[in-house]
Amino acid sequence: MRKTVLILTIALLAFASLVAVPAKQTPITITQPDGRMLTYILRGDEVVSWCESMDGYTLLANSEGVLCYAMTDKDKNLVSSGVVACNSEERNVQDLLFLKSIDKKLFYSEQQMERFAKIRQSMFGSGE
Repeated sequence: MRKTVLILTIALLAFASLVAVPAKQTPITITQPDGRMLTYILRGDEVVSWCESMDGYTLLANSEGVLCYAMTDKDKNLVSSGVVACNSEERNVQDLLFLKSIDKKLFYSEQQMERFAKIRQSMFGSGE
């Protein structure tokens, strides 16, 4: 009986470690390379992740790892705009003009989500 309980406990712990863990919802504040401050929240899990500004703009890192406002490309894929993100009180005229051209709460395209599903499948063995 003890051996069965031990095996079940180990199996349960192994299964629990395979479940995607949601991102921590605590605001994070950083100083961007241009000296401006950015407070954001992590969204998603270890497979599908992005950041969101405190006022709801989706953020993605550019090729240098700097958090920028996200936008959609011609194929509706979520991509970094290259416009460095900052807190609302530090935005300049160029930032404000750019932000008028994008929506808040942008999300990955179906095509991108299919790629994430394949990654999840390879990591966890299921599409969930």
